Amino acid sequence: MVKVSVIVPVYNTAVVLPRCLDSIMHQLYADWECILIDDGSTDGSLDIMLRYADEDSRFKVLSQKNSGVSAARNRGMELACGEYVTFIDSDDYIDAVYICNAVNLIESYNADMLISGYTEHFWHSGNVETRQSLLPGWVETDEENVASLDRVLCARLLFDCSASYWGYIRNFFRLSLIRTNGLVFDSSLRYNEDRAFTMSYLAYEASDAVNLISNRPYYNYVIRGGSAMTDGFNPGHLVELTSFKQLCSIERKYFRDCHLNIAIRHAGLMRKHYLKWLAMNMERYDDGSAEHMDNMERDMLSVKDFLPPYTSYSRAMMKRWLQFHKYMLMKPFSK
Repeated sequence: MVKVSVIVPVYNTAVVLPRCLDSIMHQLYADWECILIDDGSTDGSLDIMLRYADEDSRFKVLSQKNSGVSAARNRGMELACGEYVTFIDSDDYIDAVYICNAVNLIESYNADMLISGYTEHFWHSGNVETRQSLLPGWVETDEENVASLDRVLCARLLFDCSASYWGYIRNFFRLSLIRTNGLVFDSSLRYNEDRAFTMSYLAYEASDAVNLISNRPYYNYVIRGGSAMTDGFNPGHLVELTSFKQLCSIERKYFRDCHLNIAIRHAGLMRKHYLKWLAMNMERYDDGSAEHMDNMERDMLSVKDFLPPYTSYSRAMMKRWLQFHKYMLMKPFSK
């Protein structure tokens, strides 16, 4: 039986944490360990974790000073001893068949990674809206609602938000691949650390690796109004834009696929325009924000984007590149 390590970073979620831990404890699949990383909580979350660890020895608790979700996940990976590792946020929860379904599919296909579908619960003003994940039309699933993608197509899915958001960390990763290549979450990223880690994982996969997309909504993703993702624009969102430069660099170094390159830049530019609109509506758009956003757009382009295999897509990129570099290009002629 394949052992699965479940890593749960916890920071001040005492109100909803029991729901998450109960959902893990009551899994139909028995061979799991759950590594709970207390990230400096001050609301009693640590006491809840210790209580569950006393009740079930498969729960393991580690406490650290507040360092962020990426550092907590990295600490969990250091301690994990399963063949596969997955991550659950402490305000989310999973259906009883979540791990069992994933392991059965992974073993059937000998997969290197599985991305799970989800049910999204959006709480706002005391009401909840629920919807299930959808896949874009270009992803073909079988009668079991499962798709098998190579590493490039799987990376493209992370940035295709035409149907649902697939960049979130609902993945089962092979722990040996993570450790062999020294993969970690980037603690400098406040947003998009999920995509960056998954992109790096895909970059080190074998070219014939199997990546499964299981659009079965067994992961329950909870979004609350007033959270960091929904409370409007703040300067921290600019870090999210910076991450797209890193994502483009990963693509150029390991993938060299024009469709993936375009998908990343399209997602980054769409996010930039949305945050600009949001900042202007909230009257928080200043010179510093404008400069940061413009730099982000410039940094997403590289001279490498004008070389094969990108050649047939270079005209639009070259036009945008020239717009950002026209002053530098004209400087020698202005003397």
